[in-house]
Amino acid sequence: MYDIKVQRVVQNLEKSYSGRIIPMHEWDNKIIPSTTKAILKKHGLQGTLDLENPINCDDSLADAFFKAGWELALELGFYCEDTERVIKVSEEELLESIRDYPDHIVLGEGQDAVTMYPRRPESTVEPLIEASLGIVCSEEIYLPLVQGIVKYPKLVDALHGPSLATVFGHTIRSGSPLETLAGHYESKLKHEALWRAGRPGMCCVGVNSAITEYGHLGGAAEVAGRGNVTQSLCPVEMKVTFSNFHRVLHGLNNGHKLRVGAFSYIGGFAGPPEGAALTCVANDLLVPVILQSDYTSSYVYDIQLFGNCGRKALWANSVSTQAISRNTGYMRNKIVNQTGGPCTEMFMLEAAVGLMNHCVSGASISTQPRSAGGRYTDYITPVECWWTGEVFKSCAGMTRVQANEIAKALLPRYEGDLPASDKGFSVYECYDLKTQRPLPQYQELYSRVRNELIDLGMPLNNVYGDTFAGMDKDVKLHMSL
Repeated sequence: MYDIKVQRVVQNLEKSYSGRIIPMHEWDNKIIPSTTKAILKKHGLQGTLDLENPINCDDSLADAFFKAGWELALELGFYCEDTERVIKVSEEELLESIRDYPDHIVLGEGQDAVTMYPRRPESTVEPLIEASLGIVCSEEIYLPLVQGIVKYPKLVDALHGPSLATVFGHTIRSGSPLETLAGHYESKLKHEALWRAGRPGMCCVGVNSAITEYGHLGGAAEVAGRGNVTQSLCPVEMKVTFSNFHRVLHGLNNGHKLRVGAFSYIGGFAGPPEGAALTCVANDLLVPVILQSDYTSSYVYDIQLFGNCGRKALWANSVSTQAISRNTGYMRNKIVNQTGGPCTEMFMLEAAVGLMNHCVSGASISTQPRSAGGRYTDYITPVECWWTGEVFKSCAGMTRVQANEIAKALLPRYEGDLPASDKGFSVYECYDLKTQRPLPQYQELYSRVRNELIDLGMPLNNVYGDTFAGMDKDVKLHMSL
């Protein structure tokens, strides 16, 4: 007998053959904008963007967005690109999904297992970090880079990992047989890196070199079971593809947990920040029903700034995250897209504000970092992973009012540079992969910014102490061995 999740996914797949037919250009350019605008107006949510307070502190506003998002989810459902039909859900299905949702999720196994819990705004429950986002790295540095990323168990809980630029020296092309090979190759490299790092049971999330479903199909079996996760990322706005269904079903076949994302863009089909916040709420409601995700990975992105650390996206992410965390028990992965690169103050401040926002708004996990917007090969180091982990976890228990005041103090230091961010330095220029230590300029930057944030009231010194203070102990231990 098939698992109930498989049955429900197949039922929703069948809806993609029987739902209302709509041309995709009509869905994108007419239905999404007009329906979103109408529901915002109906619920009095137009013009609620508060640029002076980027982290929402108004519970009634979050609840109003939840009610409006619930209505949008029922009104629209998801659009299937492959069949050009709409997959609708009923209110009973939404309620059933919330009722049957687990109260925790275990990722990984053995001594490396971690537990994810639902979090409400201002929760004292510590969230989790997956590292890193799939920034492309050179094949020859994949192993030492991943070893460094997972070096500190207190800071990084699950391995997402970078993407490979090549496989055995050959360029990976979307949909080609090399992508299938790359998926398997990446998954084997993850196993080796975790073994070398002494964390063999650590959760592996997705196949990041998988541009299409082929790479995922090639690599999922290599990390079958053991608390690992399949990821499936949907197109914008409120859409799904057969590729998403392929990944989800193959993940279930291999005993994986499911992380499914459906994103919302400020300046896209949903329009202003209020529209993107509304569709983000609807995405978080629909993904667990249609694709049976164990946790969602939906968030708001500002296409004008190529990130989400500006005021508009911070506010939209705060209000949409709070809407779900106050009214459901869903666990969600909320991503911060930094535009500053490694070894820059800009990256560290963007990450601090964005992760603090997600933490106090009720996110359960975040996949980090996206240094330099993920645009450049080898512009990722373990230090960004450690920093995001320290900030995200340390902010548990902060109030939204406290976080909002810190955000207002930090935003003027970087927001003017968001349209043309500092790409920073490649891993070769600011990190020593042999000793697994940042070069002096990065260590100094880290410590300086960290101390400045502590002075502003961010409780970084209350949980983990100084990350680099522990490094000397690590080095002495290594030398003694």
